[in-house]
Amino acid sequence: MTDEPTPDVHAIRFPEGIPGFPHLTEFTLVEIVENGAFQLLQSLEDPDVAMVVCVPWLFFPDYAPELSDDDRDAIGLDRPEDAVVFCPVTLEPDANRVHLNLMGPFVVHRETLIGRQVVLAESGHPLRATVDLETV
Repeated sequence: MTDEPTPDVHAIRFPEGIPGFPHLTEFTLVEIVENGAFQLLQSLEDPDVAMVVCVPWLFFPDYAPELSDDDRDAIGLDRPEDAVVFCPVTLEPDANRVHLNLMGPFVVHRETLIGRQVVLAESGHPLRATVDLETV
């Protein structure tokens, strides 16, 4: 992996930025492990901004986020199968655990690559869903 990502045709665009970084709108997914379970959501505008993300269904197969009409409209989603969903990950390496933010997933339209981090406040999904990597 290089220190600085290079822009490509697969850049994900977050028109409103993401929480904490509203001025950054272009990101890409970078593989960080061989099995593809975890990726890095890397800013193309600031190489110092990146976060680990994961597809939630690898660990939570029953996860079913319901998007608001505003969220669907913002990224142009007409059909659920057009959505790519991944969740921010908090690492706890000393305990060999990770936590997925199931309340605030990133949702990206698979064709246009327009995305948004949504907040599912009324969903009952946890902010920190723990995955014990020793049992996976």
